[in-house]
Amino acid sequence: MRVYVLGAGASYPRYPLGGELFNRIDDYVRGSAPMFDRFDYGKDWPEVLAWLESNKNPLLREAYRTRNIEQVFTALDLAQLLRSESLVSILRAGKGDQNAITAAETAFNSIDSETQSYQNVRRILLRATEAYFEQRHYDDQKDFTDPSWDTLKKFSDKLAEDDVVVTLNYDSTIERVLLNEGKWSPSDGYGSKLVFQKTRSDQTLVSFPPSKVKILHLHGAIGWYRKPHIRSDYPLTGNGGAIPRDALTPAPLETRISLDPIFLQTMGIFAVDASLPHRPPDDYQILLHPSYLKDYGGEDTGNDVFVGIWRAASEALRAAEQVAIIGYSLPPADSAAWTLLLTSCDDRKTTVVNPDRAVMSRYRIVLKLPVLRPAQDFATWLRS
Repeated sequence: MRVYVLGAGASYPRYPLGGELFNRIDDYVRGSAPMFDRFDYGKDWPEVLAWLESNKNPLLREAYRTRNIEQVFTALDLAQLLRSESLVSILRAGKGDQNAITAAETAFNSIDSETQSYQNVRRILLRATEAYFEQRHYDDQKDFTDPSWDTLKKFSDKLAEDDVVVTLNYDSTIERVLLNEGKWSPSDGYGSKLVFQKTRSDQTLVSFPPSKVKILHLHGAIGWYRKPHIRSDYPLTGNGGAIPRDALTPAPLETRISLDPIFLQTMGIFAVDASLPHRPPDDYQILLHPSYLKDYGGEDTGNDVFVGIWRAASEALRAAEQVAIIGYSLPPADSAAWTLLLTSCDDRKTTVVNPDRAVMSRYRIVLKLPVLRPAQDFATWLRS
């Protein structure tokens, strides 16, 4: 078994490198206005940019000036985290006297009012990120014959049965090329058992062949939603008591994700996830968005799925005969990924593929991995 760890460089030039993501999202939203999709592109987006540019917080202003999306999200996430912790402090104060409760409530009301704009901007930026990648998935379907796919197609040709792809990207480029070659399917290709039916209204089950190659998305993927517990068409009585098995969605109980029907269509799959035949209107997709404050286990977000994914990635890396880390630059915000590679990669069987000499040096100095090859891009490495 071989394991390939993919970073943004593996999807380039189909998708931007991390430093360009904010600009690409900005270009997409501006080019799509006027439109409304959970926020007003023509009105809300310019207000978000103006708020960031003139913000009283110098850290936010500088992050926006440099268009560093990880730093922008980190500042917004920190405000969200502090607000949540302040809310929890009210519950803790309930064990004390009334003075403690009043003080905690006053503190919460203060930070709540001061961070409302942070919460709104964070919401819009999350929605804009999802929308950008969704549009790109649609574009991918239209121009799959474009030469920009050549490197990924050559890479997929080399993947053999039981190989594992561990990716830190949100896009579905590797799924698309492997699906096209019959090496991957959505029924088990993400490491979870999913169940599909013919259409939204026709519950006839649809089978897919088993995946020869597994894809583990360490940061989630566009098109992933939290799996609903109860079937949307099941008539609950409201009388309480135990819930019968036929009230639950058909995927196994341990499965944590469901796939968006729109995502499946952009992949050329017109069956729907039997647990999610209709796209949820308000839920966020399961993504660990670019930030230094990633939430790897939040049950209310569906992020508890990452516990199993990261464990599976660690097991695969330890068991692999060969490991190749391709196009991943070890960004500082991905401290968990640094730890995963440091503790799971055997330096005697790991190859690093990256065109940036500074990145190669970081692997050698920080992760103690021997960089035997010169700095080279993905396509050059494949040819060699």
